[in-house]
Amino acid sequence: MTITFIAHSTPEPAFYGALAAILAELRALPLCHLPVSYDSKHFINSRQYISPQGYQMTSGLLWLERLTGRGAGAEFELGSLINRAVKEDIVVPLNQPLCSPCYATMIQRIRENGIAIESLQVVKNQDRYQLEDCVSGKVRSNGWTRDNFGRWVLGGVTQPVMRAGKALRLGILGDFNEHRDSYPATLAALGDAADALAMNIEVVYITPNLVSTQLDSRLFDLDGLLLPGISVQGADNASVSSSSQLAVARWALDNQAPVLGINSGMHMMVAALGQKILGDAAVAMPGPSTLNALQCSLPLADQGMQRGNRKVIFQSGSRMAKMMGKEAQLRYNQRWRLSPQLLDKLACAGLQVTGSDESGLSAESVELENHPFFIGVQGHPELQSRRERPHPLLLNFLQQVRQINKDRDISHPALTRSVRLKHPHFLMG
Repeated sequence: MTITFIAHSTPEPAFYGALAAILAELRALPLCHLPVSYDSKHFINSRQYISPQGYQMTSGLLWLERLTGRGAGAEFELGSLINRAVKEDIVVPLNQPLCSPCYATMIQRIRENGIAIESLQVVKNQDRYQLEDCVSGKVRSNGWTRDNFGRWVLGGVTQPVMRAGKALRLGILGDFNEHRDSYPATLAALGDAADALAMNIEVVYITPNLVSTQLDSRLFDLDGLLLPGISVQGADNASVSSSSQLAVARWALDNQAPVLGINSGMHMMVAALGQKILGDAAVAMPGPSTLNALQCSLPLADQGMQRGNRKVIFQSGSRMAKMMGKEAQLRYNQRWRLSPQLLDKLACAGLQVTGSDESGLSAESVELENHPFFIGVQGHPELQSRRERPHPLLLNFLQQVRQINKDRDISHPALTRSVRLKHPHFLMG
């Protein structure tokens, strides 16, 4: 039997396993992966891919599930890898060349077990990535590249999508590098939904250092907002990231802007509503409780971490039920749950719990009445999206953003209102 090692020497975790997954799919071989590490300070979401079975691993292994529909499975230790390779051919990704000294012992043990080794490496030629044989130097694959949403495509151009209408501006918290090179799932899933709807969307990145008028200037002409459930690169600590999401969620409330919150993004949306209704001092962020303040989020102390696919039951008649059906499997990477006490207090403001777990005790999705689109989910729909099968929640979100934009364009106030300029110096006297 043979192990085909595919080394991609790059610091970005979003590349890990991508070309290996492509080759494994082309050859109809299983992909097995060893533990790897990346610079967690520079790429704080480097290990945020969660498989359907609940394994947490390097974010680039998302591409295997997107290509095949199968999760990457647990990481292999060397012994279990050898046992697998004795029985069948396998493909194994590496994040540094096989000739590196750290792999000397591994290579020796593999050969002692009579297993052949094929060594390939990923080489970049302009914007294309190819597989090159480390021994002969021959190119062993066609060139692959990434499209505007970070998805892998064969050749230099993507399959054309006949898009209609003007480009809609969609704001997402975080910077370009974080979403493309560290945690690629959200950007790719947005591309899946936009393709299915033949929509033109422009992604606007909202960095966490924007404050006050800077933030307002970035947000004022956006058509929709997405609060992802990941840490934001560039923030010194979690509280800075949370404050950024909280400010964006509050802006969406005040300006009736469509907003979708994922995981911690949902928590920030609920916190923003709580502070607006109950007062800023009445609602505390995740962390130690403050005096006389309601905690927005409570740790899953009794259950611990919850990862992987889990069934969610949706309230009949809710938007989530119309999108997802009576029940559906959502992907989880959960450490916190929404406070039932805070949810009870916000029910009078129109906040509804529209999704719950099988026990009926945990709020898995929320919606706000009298708002164009204010929906939050505890799960990670972006991890379940594929190019040919976009996630229904993201599809519906973009559909609503488009419809709300159309309604605003043809409304009487929109036709008679003066255009707001970013720079008051240009206002005519």
